Amino acid sequence: MTGRTYRIAYFTVDWNYELVDQTLHGLKQYTDTHRNVILRIFDCFGTDQGNDKDKSEYRIFSLPDLSTFDGAIILSNQVILQSVRDELVRRIDEAGIPAVSIGCPLPGCVLVGHDNRAAQKAVVDHVIREHNARNLVYLTGNLYNNCPEGPERLEGFRDSCRENNIPSENIQILEKTWRTTDGAETVAQWLEEDFPLPDAFICANDEMALGMLEALQENHIKVPDDVIVTGYDNLDSAVLSCPRLTSLFCDYQELNYRAMETVIDMVDEKHVPSTVYGNFQLVASESCGCADQALPDTIRDRYFRQTRFLRSFYLLQEQLAEELFEANNLKDLTAAVLRNRGIFGCHDIFLCINDYYFDNYEKAEWTQDSESYGAEMVLAGRSYIRFPTHQLLPEPYLSRERFLIFYPLHYNTYSIGYIAMDGLSEAAKMNLHESIFNFLEIAIENIRKKELLRRFNEMLDNMSVHDGLTQLYNRFGLERYGEETFRRMIKKYGSAQVLFTDMDEMKMINDTYGHEAGDNALCAVATILRDNCNSEDFIMRYGGDEFVVIAIGTDTDLRDRILAAANAWNQNSGYPFKLGLSVGVVQCPKKDKRSLDDCIKEADSLMYEIKTERKVGR
Repeated sequence: MTGRTYRIAYFTVDWNYELVDQTLHGLKQYTDTHRNVILRIFDCFGTDQGNDKDKSEYRIFSLPDLSTFDGAIILSNQVILQSVRDELVRRIDEAGIPAVSIGCPLPGCVLVGHDNRAAQKAVVDHVIREHNARNLVYLTGNLYNNCPEGPERLEGFRDSCRENNIPSENIQILEKTWRTTDGAETVAQWLEEDFPLPDAFICANDEMALGMLEALQENHIKVPDDVIVTGYDNLDSAVLSCPRLTSLFCDYQELNYRAMETVIDMVDEKHVPSTVYGNFQLVASESCGCADQALPDTIRDRYFRQTRFLRSFYLLQEQLAEELFEANNLKDLTAAVLRNRGIFGCHDIFLCINDYYFDNYEKAEWTQDSESYGAEMVLAGRSYIRFPTHQLLPEPYLSRERFLIFYPLHYNTYSIGYIAMDGLSEAAKMNLHESIFNFLEIAIENIRKKELLRRFNEMLDNMSVHDGLTQLYNRFGLERYGEETFRRMIKKYGSAQVLFTDMDEMKMINDTYGHEAGDNALCAVATILRDNCNSEDFIMRYGGDEFVVIAIGTDTDLRDRILAAANAWNQNSGYPFKLGLSVGVVQCPKKDKRSLDDCIKEADSLMYEIKTERKVGR
């Protein structure tokens, strides 16, 4: 390796959690021993369904700008959805960077993997030659997802049957899809149809074999006395199963290390073969009738470590859950995540929020395409830092982290953003990361809905105390804020005043020009009152065409300003009607003990006297 720095993008899916754990450890081992390699891993929990949830998960693959990377690796036997693999290949080709595909041949990529055909043949040879099995049932992996692992393992099974002269009538091939439920459903069907048991069920992976083991035991069928069961992958769960599952060990940690070596050689334009094979080893054990190859100390150690981890994990999860649901805003939530980052198995964790999600946090929905990442992200922490999405993280965080794993965060189809982590956790191996992220997504959305509810309640509260036409306070506003304003002004300024205003000829305006004109007149009076009152004053529409103002007592020319403003409006408004106002004013010095209600009634009486005198004077 040269002295240059290498930036590598890695794409995987947590479909088989134990294999992904081995993968991540192989990658971490490589970056730990090669200080000039920067690795960005884009991981998710997509399946092969292609539904809305899958689309939201696989969106993390669109996050990196591949033109900024030197090479790419696709763990293609985990990226099950063909359309997703095709899109990755297209983007890699467009970026013009070398690429490695692990497990599944992809156009333009060097294939790194295991010789599935030879490996599966080794398992079947053992069952036939060492245990005299002659009647065989084979459970295939997925044969139709354009990944050769399923077909190649099937060919390995057929090779062994042919070389060992197994008659075709003794062979049954069941097309399955790698899932644990495939094994359990096969047993259920076998018993329902009352088929005779074969000598051996050969499963193309451990997941199906483990599902089969459990179902057989539930139906009191002994393995291997009644039937042999074998798997492929040698997962920890296969090591710990009872009976211990006969399987095929493929060193995925070593395989990913070699994938990193290969892509670096390609970046350096060194010659590499079109296919690179890793090592495999048959692990013959109890489920086929061989002695248990797992050392008792190893089993006890794994069980002990898993038990201790789970005990610690659930305590951390309980604490995280409590803090997340007590959070009232994003800052509280982010602080809770950072305090509890031990549950993620990392030193640094970064919560990055889509700009449109962050900027419209108080809205119920968005018109923008909410399924993609925005042009900018917001790093949530003690403060909010905006940065271009293609950077993945803002500087200086990005430059200090050589190993980062990115996981998507979404709620339904809304893309919230993503999580970036600098370390590995046992949680990933036990399928617990997905539950943590789902929990976090719900908490983020819960906080957003809290904010929506708070704002909605504020809006309702505001509507309840304000007049809908003029936006001045109404009678409910008077009850809530009027008395408080009145007492505060007396205490602060030594006196308060109450103005009771009534519009003249309001009925004539409505009858002559229509109610819309009457509404315009009411709004004009409201504007005049707002423009001429102090910001501390309380202004309300008392009812109909009546208004009340509670003002600072020392503002003695307030009534004159209001009447002068009404005259100015009449000269410049352009409306065919004129505003006429009758205003009664009551002063209430501190030494008076009158109530606000008494002052309003007195101001109303004074206003009525003024109105009456004006009518008599005409």
